[in-house]
Amino acid sequence: MRYILGIDQGGTKTAAAIMREDGAIIGTAVTKGAYFPRHGIELALNRMEEAAKEVKRLAVIDWEEISMTVAGITGIDWPGEDKIMGDALRKRMHLEPVIACNDMINALYTVPGISHGMVLCAGTGMNGAIIDETGKQFVYGDYMEDMMQGGSALALRAIRKVFDAEMGLCGATALTELFLEYAGADTVDQLLHMFMTKEGFTDEIRFLMPEIMKLAAGKDQETCRMMEAFAKRTAAFIFAGFHKMGISPRQEKIVLAGSVLKGEDNYLTAQIVKEVKEREPEASVVMAEYEPVVGACVMGLRALHLEGKETEQNIAVSAGEKGLIRT
Repeated sequence: MRYILGIDQGGTKTAAAIMREDGAIIGTAVTKGAYFPRHGIELALNRMEEAAKEVKRLAVIDWEEISMTVAGITGIDWPGEDKIMGDALRKRMHLEPVIACNDMINALYTVPGISHGMVLCAGTGMNGAIIDETGKQFVYGDYMEDMMQGGSALALRAIRKVFDAEMGLCGATALTELFLEYAGADTVDQLLHMFMTKEGFTDEIRFLMPEIMKLAAGKDQETCRMMEAFAKRTAAFIFAGFHKMGISPRQEKIVLAGSVLKGEDNYLTAQIVKEVKEREPEASVVMAEYEPVVGACVMGLRALHLEGKETEQNIAVSAGEKGLIRT
């Protein structure tokens, strides 16, 4: 029996899974995330190794039984970085062979049957990638501006809405109460001072994203306007990528993934789909079906030429059992 080790590392968490050659996922583990361009390669490797060791223990297998390792790593945006991170993983964990790629690539494989297309993933940050039928890739990387960086950017936009509302630059919003309570502030003036000086105020406001999304779903007007503006800019990036690659958006599926785009009543997701359809009515927008770590395992299966109808069925069943189906 051959096994595939899949790793998906984002800024918030690092997930690992082991999949048998028949597609069954037999173990999963999660540790803290890392962004190697900022935190360093060593920390990123430590987090990946920690997750891999834990999932190996749970799966009750030895390193020698792993026939393929695929690691989707946030921050692999420039030529040569995939080799640097792949070599580092190979050396650290004594694994062979190892495929290292931007975490957008494995996210594309979270939709059964897809091997090329466009993927947009919004989590802690946001990135996108397009792969054509020949395997040519374009990863957005640093083209994706700071204020489009997923949950981190949306949380910053949200607190700025609070300050705008205080100044009368926009309407009143439930975001004000949310942030005041979070920061333990009595007034918006105090909140602003805490935000600018970091005094008693954590910069991890991205963890408020689930509550911010609830306000959008509840139709808080200013939160909805913020999401609509973000969706419009997101759609512009999607179509710019197709233009850069010389591909019609009618040719490829657009896969939406990442924690910020999860949920049936997700207002942001609905607005992104709306904006895309207004630009190109024939565009096909689909949601990722599995968590990105499953996509990493699927890439390994394909690299070993082990795909088939039975493996797809086993992936679906075991992903459900392991809580790896996106809801």
